[in-house]
Amino acid sequence: MNRQQAAVGAAESHIASHATAIVREFCDLLALPNVSADLEDVGAVAVKAASMLEERGVVPRFVEIEGAAPIVTGRIEVGSDAPTIGIYAHYDGQPVDPDAWITPPFDPTIVNAAGERVELGEEVDPDWRIRARSTSDDKAPIQAFVSALDALATKGVDPTVNVVILFEGEEEAGSPHLRRYLEENAAWFAADMWLICDGPVHQSGLPQVIFGVRGIAQLDVTVLGPTRGLHSGHYGNWIPNPTWKLVHLLATMRDPDGEVVIDGYYDDVIPPSDSEVAALAEVPAYEEDLLRALGVRTPEGNGESHIERMFRPSLNLRGFFAGHTGASAANVLPEAATASFDVRLPPGHDPEEMLGRVEAHIAAQGFHVMHEMPDHDTRLQHDSIAVIRRDPHYTGLRVPLDGREGAAVLDAARAAAEGGEVVAMPTLGGSVPIVHFADVLGSPTIIIPMANHDNNQHDANENIRIANLWYGIRLMASLLATDYRPD
Repeated sequence: MNRQQAAVGAAESHIASHATAIVREFCDLLALPNVSADLEDVGAVAVKAASMLEERGVVPRFVEIEGAAPIVTGRIEVGSDAPTIGIYAHYDGQPVDPDAWITPPFDPTIVNAAGERVELGEEVDPDWRIRARSTSDDKAPIQAFVSALDALATKGVDPTVNVVILFEGEEEAGSPHLRRYLEENAAWFAADMWLICDGPVHQSGLPQVIFGVRGIAQLDVTVLGPTRGLHSGHYGNWIPNPTWKLVHLLATMRDPDGEVVIDGYYDDVIPPSDSEVAALAEVPAYEEDLLRALGVRTPEGNGESHIERMFRPSLNLRGFFAGHTGASAANVLPEAATASFDVRLPPGHDPEEMLGRVEAHIAAQGFHVMHEMPDHDTRLQHDSIAVIRRDPHYTGLRVPLDGREGAAVLDAARAAAEGGEVVAMPTLGGSVPIVHFADVLGSPTIIIPMANHDNNQHDANENIRIANLWYGIRLMASLLATDYRPD
Protein backbone atom coordinates (compact mmCIF):
# COMPACT_ATOMS: atom_id res chain seq x y z
CA MET A 1 0.00 0.00 0.00
CA ASN A 2 1.47 3.38 -0.99
CA ARG A 3 1.16 6.50 1.14
CA GLN A 4 -1.71 7.89 -0.93
CA GLN A 5 -3.74 4.71 -0.42
CA ALA A 6 -2.87 4.77 3.28
CA ALA A 7 -4.11 8.35 3.52
CA VAL A 8 -7.43 7.54 1.88
CA GLY A 9 -7.79 4.51 4.13
CA ALA A 10 -7.09 6.69 7.15
CA ALA A 11 -9.81 9.11 6.03
CA GLU A 12 -12.31 6.30 5.56
CA SER A 13 -11.53 4.88 8.99
CA HIS A 14 -11.81 8.30 10.62
CA ILE A 15 -15.16 8.98 8.94
CA ALA A 16 -16.50 5.59 10.04
CA SER A 17 -15.63 6.20 13.69
CA HIS A 18 -16.17 9.98 13.94
CA ALA A 19 -19.01 10.77 11.49
CA THR A 20 -21.29 12.33 14.09
CA ALA A 21 -18.52 14.46 15.59
CA ILE A 22 -17.48 15.71 12.14
CA VAL A 23 -21.04 16.74 11.28
CA ARG A 24 -21.52 18.44 14.65
CA GLU A 25 -18.34 20.46 14.25
CA PHE A 26 -19.35 21.40 10.72
CA CYS A 27 -22.79 22.53 11.92
CA ASP A 28 -21.11 24.75 14.53
CA LEU A 29 -19.21 26.45 11.71
CA LEU A 30 -22.33 26.74 9.55
CA ALA A 31 -24.31 28.36 12.36
CA LEU A 32 -22.14 31.49 12.16
CA PRO A 33 -23.59 34.11 9.76
CA ASN A 34 -21.11 34.96 7.03
CA VAL A 35 -22.63 37.34 4.46
CA SER A 36 -19.65 39.10 2.87
CA ALA A 37 -20.94 42.63 3.48
CA ASP A 38 -21.08 42.15 7.27
CA LEU A 39 -17.47 42.49 8.42
CA GLU A 40 -18.33 41.77 12.04
CA ASP A 41 -19.99 38.48 11.14
CA VAL A 42 -17.29 37.32 8.76
CA GLY A 43 -14.68 38.30 11.32
CA ALA A 44 -16.28 35.92 13.80
CA VAL A 45 -16.16 33.14 11.21
CA ALA A 46 -12.47 33.89 10.64
CA VAL A 47 -11.82 33.45 14.37
CA LYS A 48 -13.69 30.14 14.31
CA ALA A 49 -11.74 28.88 11.28
CA ALA A 50 -8.48 29.86 12.99
CA SER A 51 -9.46 27.97 16.13
CA MET A 52 -10.23 24.87 14.04
CA LEU A 53 -6.70 25.00 12.64
CA GLU A 54 -5.17 25.61 16.06
CA GLU A 55 -6.93 22.55 17.48
CA ARG A 56 -5.00 20.49 14.89
CA GLY A 57 -1.65 21.97 15.79
CA VAL A 58 -1.52 24.47 12.95
CA VAL A 59 -0.52 27.91 14.24
CA PRO A 60 -3.06 30.34 12.72
CA ARG A 61 -2.14 33.78 11.50
CA PHE A 62 -4.40 36.66 10.53
CA VAL A 63 -3.35 38.85 7.59
CA GLU A 64 -5.39 42.03 7.71
CA ILE A 65 -6.13 45.18 5.73
CA GLU A 66 -8.21 47.87 7.39
CA GLY A 67 -11.83 47.70 6.28
CA ALA A 68 -11.47 44.24 4.75
CA ALA A 69 -12.18 40.71 5.95
CA PRO A 70 -8.96 39.06 7.18
CA ILE A 71 -7.11 36.22 5.53
CA VAL A 72 -6.77 33.22 7.84
CA THR A 73 -3.54 31.42 7.09
CA GLY A 74 -1.10 28.91 8.54
CA ARG A 75 1.61 26.50 7.43
CA ILE A 76 2.43 22.83 7.77
CA GLU A 77 6.15 22.09 7.30
CA VAL A 78 7.39 18.58 6.58
CA GLY A 79 10.81 19.35 5.10
CA SER A 80 12.78 21.87 3.07
CA ASP A 81 13.10 19.45 0.15
CA ALA A 82 9.36 18.71 -0.03
CA PRO A 83 7.14 20.55 -2.52
CA THR A 84 4.70 23.12 -1.16
CA ILE A 85 1.04 23.20 -2.05
CA GLY A 86 -1.40 25.97 -1.25
CA ILE A 87 -4.92 25.22 -0.02
CA TYR A 88 -7.49 27.95 -0.71
CA ALA A 89 -11.09 28.15 0.48
CA HIS A 90 -13.34 31.05 1.43
CA TYR A 91 -15.40 31.42 4.56
CA ASP A 92 -17.78 34.21 3.44
CA GLY A 93 -21.14 33.59 1.79
CA GLN A 94 -23.81 35.09 -0.42
CA PRO A 95 -26.64 37.25 0.96
CA VAL A 96 -29.73 35.44 2.21
CA ASP A 97 -33.47 36.03 1.99
CA PRO A 98 -34.73 34.18 5.10
CA ASP A 99 -38.30 34.15 3.78
CA ALA A 100 -37.20 32.04 0.82
CA TRP A 101 -35.63 29.34 3.00
CA ILE A 102 -37.48 26.26 4.24
CA THR A 103 -35.45 26.47 7.44
CA PRO A 104 -33.37 29.43 8.69
CA PRO A 105 -30.17 29.83 6.66
CA PHE A 106 -27.92 29.85 9.72
CA ASP A 107 -29.73 27.07 11.59
CA PRO A 108 -28.05 24.00 10.05
CA THR A 109 -30.70 21.39 9.38
CA ILE A 110 -30.14 17.74 8.44
CA VAL A 111 -32.69 16.25 6.06
CA ASN A 112 -33.12 12.83 4.48
CA ALA A 113 -33.53 12.08 0.78
CA ALA A 114 -37.24 12.96 1.04
CA GLY A 115 -36.42 16.38 2.52
CA GLU A 116 -37.66 15.42 5.99
CA ARG A 117 -35.77 16.71 9.00
CA VAL A 118 -33.76 14.11 10.90
CA GLU A 119 -31.96 14.28 14.21
CA LEU A 120 -28.26 13.57 14.29
CA GLY A 121 -27.45 10.37 16.17
CA GLU A 122 -24.74 7.74 16.15
CA GLU A 123 -25.49 6.67 12.56
CA VAL A 124 -25.03 9.14 9.70
CA ASP A 125 -26.55 8.33 6.32
CA PRO A 126 -24.30 9.59 3.50
CA ASP A 127 -27.41 10.43 1.46
CA TRP A 128 -28.60 12.89 4.09
CA ARG A 129 -28.04 16.55 3.36
CA ILE A 130 -27.14 19.48 5.58
CA ARG A 131 -29.06 22.63 4.68
CA ALA A 132 -27.55 26.03 5.55
CA ARG A 133 -25.84 28.96 3.85
CA SER A 134 -22.28 28.06 2.74
CA THR A 135 -22.66 24.32 3.29
CA SER A 136 -21.27 23.90 -0.22
CA ASP A 137 -19.96 27.36 -1.02
CA ASP A 138 -17.56 27.32 0.71
CA LYS A 139 -17.27 26.17 4.31
CA ALA A 140 -17.22 22.46 3.43
CA PRO A 141 -13.55 22.48 2.31
CA ILE A 142 -12.53 24.00 5.64
CA GLN A 143 -14.18 21.14 7.48
CA ALA A 144 -12.81 18.58 5.02
CA PHE A 145 -9.27 19.88 5.46
CA VAL A 146 -9.20 19.82 9.25
CA SER A 147 -10.92 16.42 9.34
CA ALA A 148 -8.30 15.08 6.92
CA LEU A 149 -5.59 16.33 9.28
CA ASP A 150 -7.32 14.48 12.10
CA ALA A 151 -7.46 11.29 10.04
CA LEU A 152 -3.79 11.37 9.06
CA ALA A 153 -2.67 12.13 12.60
CA THR A 154 -4.79 9.33 14.07
CA LYS A 155 -3.34 6.72 11.70
CA GLY A 156 0.19 8.08 11.74
CA VAL A 157 0.28 8.97 8.05
CA ASP A 158 2.66 11.89 7.52
CA PRO A 159 1.95 14.41 4.74
CA THR A 160 4.38 14.36 1.81
CA VAL A 161 4.09 18.11 1.20
CA ASN A 162 4.48 21.42 2.94
CA VAL A 163 1.18 23.26 3.07
CA VAL A 164 0.28 26.94 3.12
CA ILE A 165 -3.35 27.73 3.91
CA LEU A 166 -5.40 30.70 2.71
CA PHE A 167 -8.99 31.08 3.89
CA GLU A 168 -10.47 34.23 2.32
CA GLY A 169 -13.43 36.26 3.60
CA GLU A 170 -14.35 38.32 0.50
CA GLU A 171 -14.75 35.86 -2.38
CA GLU A 172 -18.50 36.39 -2.71
CA ALA A 173 -17.86 40.14 -2.90
CA GLY A 174 -15.47 39.68 -5.84
CA SER A 175 -12.22 39.28 -3.85
CA PRO A 176 -11.43 43.02 -3.97
CA HIS A 177 -8.36 42.74 -1.71
CA LEU A 178 -7.03 39.27 -2.56
CA ARG A 179 -4.45 40.47 -5.07
CA ARG A 180 -3.09 43.01 -2.57
CA TYR A 181 -2.97 40.36 0.15
CA LEU A 182 -0.90 38.13 -2.15
CA GLU A 183 1.38 40.95 -3.31
CA GLU A 184 2.15 42.11 0.22
CA ASN A 185 2.75 38.55 1.48
CA ALA A 186 4.14 36.87 -1.63
CA ALA A 187 6.97 35.09 0.18
CA TRP A 188 4.57 33.61 2.74
CA PHE A 189 2.13 32.38 0.08
CA ALA A 190 4.76 31.07 -2.35
CA ALA A 191 3.90 27.51 -3.42
CA ASP A 192 4.67 25.05 -6.19
CA MET A 193 0.94 24.75 -6.83
CA TRP A 194 -2.28 26.19 -5.47
CA LEU A 195 -5.39 24.07 -5.03
CA ILE A 196 -8.63 26.03 -5.01
CA CYS A 197 -11.30 24.24 -2.99
CA ASP A 198 -14.53 25.62 -4.40
CA GLY A 199 -17.34 24.72 -6.78
CA PRO A 200 -19.43 21.60 -7.42
CA VAL A 201 -18.61 18.15 -8.74
CA HIS A 202 -19.70 17.34 -12.27
CA GLN A 203 -23.40 17.35 -13.19
CA SER A 204 -23.15 13.60 -13.79
CA GLY A 205 -22.36 13.20 -10.09
CA LEU A 206 -18.75 12.20 -10.75
CA PRO A 207 -15.93 14.09 -9.03
CA GLN A 208 -14.07 16.51 -11.24
CA VAL A 209 -10.78 18.37 -11.35
CA ILE A 210 -11.10 21.76 -13.02
CA PHE A 211 -8.29 23.46 -14.92
CA GLY A 212 -9.82 26.87 -15.52
CA VAL A 213 -12.55 29.35 -14.71
CA ARG A 214 -14.21 32.34 -16.24
CA GLY A 215 -13.57 35.76 -14.75
CA ILE A 216 -16.35 38.08 -13.70
CA ALA A 217 -17.51 41.64 -14.09
CA GLN A 218 -20.73 43.22 -12.84
CA LEU A 219 -22.85 46.06 -14.11
CA ASP A 220 -25.94 47.92 -12.91
CA VAL A 221 -27.87 50.10 -15.37
CA THR A 222 -30.48 52.56 -14.08
CA VAL A 223 -32.70 54.27 -16.62
CA LEU A 224 -34.18 57.50 -15.30
CA GLY A 225 -37.72 58.78 -15.67
CA PRO A 226 -39.43 61.69 -13.91
CA THR A 227 -38.01 63.06 -10.68
CA ARG A 228 -40.86 61.47 -8.71
CA GLY A 229 -43.42 58.72 -9.16
CA LEU A 230 -46.50 59.81 -11.06
CA HIS A 231 -50.14 58.74 -11.23
CA SER A 232 -50.30 56.35 -14.20
CA GLY A 233 -53.72 57.57 -15.27
CA HIS A 234 -52.86 61.26 -15.24
CA TYR A 235 -49.41 60.95 -16.78
CA GLY A 236 -49.06 57.50 -18.40
CA ASN A 237 -48.64 57.53 -22.21
CA TRP A 238 -47.33 61.09 -22.01
CA ILE A 239 -44.40 61.08 -19.57
CA PRO A 240 -41.94 58.38 -20.80
CA ASN A 241 -41.92 55.32 -18.57
CA PRO A 242 -38.35 54.30 -17.63
CA THR A 243 -39.42 50.68 -17.26
CA TRP A 244 -40.44 50.46 -20.91
CA LYS A 245 -37.24 52.23 -21.94
CA LEU A 246 -35.18 49.71 -20.03
CA VAL A 247 -37.13 46.76 -21.45
CA HIS A 248 -36.54 48.01 -25.00
CA LEU A 249 -32.85 48.52 -24.22
CA LEU A 250 -32.48 45.00 -22.86
CA ALA A 251 -34.14 43.57 -25.98
CA THR A 252 -31.33 45.04 -28.10
CA MET A 253 -28.62 43.13 -26.23
CA ARG A 254 -29.41 39.48 -27.06
CA ASP A 255 -31.24 37.56 -29.75
CA PRO A 256 -33.92 34.92 -28.96
CA ASP A 257 -31.32 32.12 -29.01
CA GLY A 258 -29.27 33.75 -26.25
CA GLU A 259 -26.54 35.16 -28.48
CA VAL A 260 -25.24 38.54 -27.31
CA VAL A 261 -25.45 41.00 -30.21
CA ILE A 262 -23.35 43.75 -28.64
CA ASP A 263 -20.61 44.77 -31.08
CA GLY A 264 -17.34 42.92 -30.49
CA TYR A 265 -18.66 40.83 -27.61
CA TYR A 266 -17.18 37.54 -28.87
CA ASP A 267 -14.08 38.96 -30.56
CA ASP A 268 -11.60 37.68 -27.97
CA VAL A 269 -12.82 34.09 -27.61
CA ILE A 270 -9.92 31.63 -27.32
CA PRO A 271 -11.00 28.22 -28.66
CA PRO A 272 -10.16 25.07 -26.69
CA SER A 273 -6.71 23.57 -27.24
CA ASP A 274 -6.19 20.06 -28.60
CA SER A 275 -5.78 18.65 -25.08
CA GLU A 276 -8.94 20.46 -23.95
CA VAL A 277 -10.89 19.11 -26.93
CA ALA A 278 -9.69 15.61 -26.05
CA ALA A 279 -10.76 16.09 -22.42
CA LEU A 280 -14.20 17.35 -23.45
CA ALA A 281 -14.71 14.22 -25.53
CA GLU A 282 -14.30 12.14 -22.34
CA VAL A 283 -16.89 14.05 -20.30
CA PRO A 284 -19.86 11.77 -19.59
CA ALA A 285 -23.23 12.66 -21.13
CA TYR A 286 -25.44 14.57 -18.72
CA GLU A 287 -27.31 17.33 -20.54
CA GLU A 288 -30.61 15.52 -21.15
CA ASP A 289 -30.90 14.42 -17.54
CA LEU A 290 -30.00 17.91 -16.32
CA LEU A 291 -32.56 19.62 -18.55
CA ARG A 292 -35.24 17.18 -17.41
CA ALA A 293 -34.38 17.76 -13.74
CA LEU A 294 -34.54 21.53 -14.23
CA GLY A 295 -37.82 21.45 -16.16
CA VAL A 296 -36.25 23.04 -19.27
CA ARG A 297 -37.12 21.68 -22.73
CA THR A 298 -34.65 23.53 -24.95
CA PRO A 299 -31.43 25.30 -23.91
CA GLU A 300 -30.00 28.43 -25.48
CA GLY A 301 -26.91 28.48 -27.64
CA ASN A 302 -27.83 27.50 -31.20
CA GLY A 303 -26.97 23.86 -30.61
CA GLU A 304 -23.69 24.37 -28.74
CA SER A 305 -23.21 22.06 -25.78
CA HIS A 306 -23.28 23.26 -22.19
CA ILE A 307 -19.50 22.92 -21.95
CA GLU A 308 -18.88 24.72 -25.25
CA ARG A 309 -20.85 27.67 -23.93
CA MET A 310 -18.42 27.96 -21.01
CA PHE A 311 -15.71 28.98 -23.49
CA ARG A 312 -17.75 32.07 -24.43
CA PRO A 313 -18.60 35.18 -22.40
CA SER A 314 -22.07 35.44 -20.90
CA LEU A 315 -24.36 38.37 -20.21
CA ASN A 316 -26.67 37.33 -17.40
CA LEU A 317 -29.56 39.56 -16.41
CA ARG A 318 -29.44 38.71 -12.72
CA GLY A 319 -32.00 41.20 -11.44
CA PHE A 320 -34.55 43.82 -12.44
CA PHE A 321 -36.28 46.40 -10.32
CA ALA A 322 -39.01 48.84 -11.32
CA GLY A 323 -42.08 49.60 -9.24
CA HIS A 324 -43.86 46.77 -7.46
CA THR A 325 -46.02 43.73 -8.18
CA GLY A 326 -48.63 41.62 -6.45
CA ALA A 327 -50.20 43.05 -3.30
CA SER A 328 -47.70 45.93 -3.36
CA ALA A 329 -48.47 46.97 -6.94
CA ALA A 330 -49.50 50.60 -7.37
CA ASN A 331 -50.76 52.44 -10.45
CA VAL A 332 -47.65 54.56 -10.61
CA LEU A 333 -45.25 55.53 -13.34
CA PRO A 334 -41.87 54.96 -11.56
CA GLU A 335 -39.03 57.43 -11.44
CA ALA A 336 -36.40 54.84 -12.43
CA ALA A 337 -35.85 51.24 -13.51
CA THR A 338 -32.69 49.22 -12.88
CA ALA A 339 -31.20 46.12 -14.46
CA SER A 340 -28.29 44.26 -12.87
CA PHE A 341 -25.90 42.03 -14.84
CA ASP A 342 -23.07 39.64 -14.22
CA VAL A 343 -20.68 39.04 -17.09
CA ARG A 344 -18.68 35.79 -17.07
CA LEU A 345 -15.37 36.16 -18.88
CA PRO A 346 -13.26 33.39 -20.44
CA PRO A 347 -9.51 34.01 -20.71
CA GLY A 348 -8.71 36.74 -23.21
CA HIS A 349 -11.59 38.97 -22.18
CA ASP A 350 -10.61 42.02 -20.16
CA PRO A 351 -13.29 43.02 -17.61
CA GLU A 352 -12.98 46.77 -18.24
CA GLU A 353 -13.08 46.32 -22.02
CA MET A 354 -16.15 44.09 -21.83
CA LEU A 355 -18.02 46.51 -19.60
CA GLY A 356 -16.96 49.25 -22.00
CA ARG A 357 -18.54 47.36 -24.90
CA VAL A 358 -21.81 47.06 -23.00
CA GLU A 359 -21.68 50.75 -22.13
CA ALA A 360 -20.94 51.71 -25.73
CA HIS A 361 -23.93 49.66 -26.85
CA ILE A 362 -26.18 51.49 -24.40
CA ALA A 363 -24.92 54.85 -25.69
CA ALA A 364 -25.52 53.71 -29.28
CA GLN A 365 -29.19 53.14 -28.42
CA GLY A 366 -29.56 56.86 -27.74
CA PHE A 367 -28.86 56.99 -24.00
CA HIS A 368 -26.73 59.65 -22.37
CA VAL A 369 -24.47 57.52 -20.18
CA MET A 370 -23.43 58.77 -16.74
CA HIS A 371 -21.70 57.23 -13.73
CA GLU A 372 -23.42 59.32 -11.09
CA MET A 373 -26.91 60.73 -10.69
CA PRO A 374 -27.46 63.85 -12.84
CA ASP A 375 -28.57 67.23 -11.59
CA HIS A 376 -31.85 68.75 -12.75
CA ASP A 377 -30.33 70.77 -15.60
CA THR A 378 -28.65 67.66 -17.02
CA ARG A 379 -31.97 65.80 -16.97
CA LEU A 380 -33.52 68.54 -19.09
CA GLN A 381 -30.76 68.29 -21.70
CA HIS A 382 -31.28 64.61 -22.62
CA ASP A 383 -34.26 62.49 -23.63
CA SER A 384 -32.83 59.27 -22.18
CA ILE A 385 -30.31 58.94 -19.35
CA ALA A 386 -28.67 55.72 -18.13
CA VAL A 387 -26.66 55.77 -14.90
CA ILE A 388 -24.14 52.92 -14.89
CA ARG A 389 -22.24 51.36 -12.00
CA ARG A 390 -19.31 49.15 -13.08
CA ASP A 391 -17.48 46.47 -11.06
CA PRO A 392 -14.77 44.89 -13.26
CA HIS A 393 -13.40 42.36 -10.73
CA TYR A 394 -11.00 39.86 -12.43
CA THR A 395 -10.14 37.90 -15.56
CA GLY A 396 -10.47 34.20 -16.35
CA LEU A 397 -7.68 31.65 -16.61
CA ARG A 398 -7.12 28.16 -18.01
CA VAL A 399 -4.22 25.92 -16.97
CA PRO A 400 -2.88 23.30 -19.44
CA LEU A 401 -4.34 19.86 -18.79
CA ASP A 402 -1.16 18.01 -19.69
CA GLY A 403 1.13 19.42 -16.97
CA ARG A 404 2.65 17.19 -14.28
CA GLU A 405 0.79 19.08 -11.53
CA GLY A 406 -2.55 18.30 -13.16
CA ALA A 407 -1.66 14.65 -13.56
CA ALA A 408 -0.75 14.40 -9.85
CA VAL A 409 -4.00 16.06 -8.75
CA LEU A 410 -6.07 13.82 -11.01
CA ASP A 411 -4.28 10.81 -9.53
CA ALA A 412 -5.08 12.00 -6.00
CA ALA A 413 -8.73 12.60 -6.89
CA ARG A 414 -9.08 9.15 -8.47
CA ALA A 415 -7.68 7.58 -5.31
CA ALA A 416 -10.35 9.41 -3.26
CA ALA A 417 -13.29 8.85 -5.61
CA GLU A 418 -15.63 5.92 -5.22
CA GLY A 419 -15.02 3.82 -8.32
CA GLY A 420 -11.88 5.80 -9.19
CA GLU A 421 -13.52 7.74 -12.03
CA VAL A 422 -12.90 11.52 -12.23
CA VAL A 423 -13.77 14.10 -14.90
CA ALA A 424 -10.94 16.33 -16.12
CA MET A 425 -12.75 19.58 -16.92
CA PRO A 426 -10.95 22.33 -18.89
CA THR A 427 -13.06 25.15 -17.44
CA LEU A 428 -15.76 25.92 -14.92
CA GLY A 429 -18.58 28.21 -15.92
CA GLY A 430 -18.42 30.10 -12.64
CA SER A 431 -15.76 32.45 -11.33
CA VAL A 432 -12.99 31.94 -8.79
CA PRO A 433 -10.10 34.42 -8.47
CA ILE A 434 -7.34 31.99 -9.51
CA VAL A 435 -5.81 34.54 -11.88
CA HIS A 436 -4.29 36.38 -8.90
CA PHE A 437 -2.35 33.29 -7.83
CA ALA A 438 -0.95 32.92 -11.35
CA ASP A 439 -0.15 36.62 -11.84
CA VAL A 440 1.32 37.37 -8.42
CA LEU A 441 2.83 34.05 -7.35
CA GLY A 442 3.42 32.37 -10.72
CA SER A 443 1.86 29.18 -9.39
CA PRO A 444 -0.13 26.63 -11.40
CA THR A 445 -3.63 26.74 -9.97
CA ILE A 446 -6.14 23.88 -10.13
CA ILE A 447 -9.67 23.67 -8.74
CA ILE A 448 -10.76 20.66 -6.71
CA PRO A 449 -14.52 20.79 -6.05
CA MET A 450 -16.29 18.54 -3.59
CA ALA A 451 -19.91 19.79 -3.28
CA ASN A 452 -22.84 18.05 -4.99
CA HIS A 453 -23.84 19.75 -8.25
CA ASP A 454 -27.46 20.23 -7.06
CA ASN A 455 -26.48 22.16 -3.93
CA ASN A 456 -28.52 25.37 -4.56
CA GLN A 457 -25.29 27.35 -4.57
CA HIS A 458 -25.98 31.09 -4.03
CA ASP A 459 -29.71 30.39 -3.71
CA ALA A 460 -32.12 29.64 -0.89
CA ASN A 461 -31.86 26.23 0.76
CA GLU A 462 -28.20 25.70 -0.08
CA ASN A 463 -27.11 22.24 0.99
CA ILE A 464 -24.40 19.62 0.86
CA ARG A 465 -24.89 15.88 0.53
CA ILE A 466 -22.98 14.27 3.37
CA ALA A 467 -21.42 11.77 0.94
CA ASN A 468 -19.80 14.74 -0.78
CA LEU A 469 -18.34 15.95 2.50
CA TRP A 470 -16.93 12.45 3.02
CA TYR A 471 -15.40 12.60 -0.48
CA GLY A 472 -13.88 15.97 0.42
CA ILE A 473 -12.17 14.49 3.49
CA ARG A 474 -10.80 11.56 1.45
CA LEU A 475 -9.68 13.99 -1.26
CA MET A 476 -7.86 16.27 1.16
CA ALA A 477 -6.12 13.31 2.77
CA SER A 478 -5.10 11.99 -0.63
CA LEU A 479 -3.79 15.37 -1.79
CA LEU A 480 -1.68 15.73 1.36
CA ALA A 481 -0.05 12.37 0.68
CA THR A 482 0.61 12.75 -3.05
CA ASP A 483 4.06 13.11 -4.62
CA TYR A 484 3.96 16.18 -6.85
CA ARG A 485 7.61 16.06 -7.90
CA PRO A 486 8.55 15.01 -11.44
CA ASP A 487 9.92 11.50 -11.96
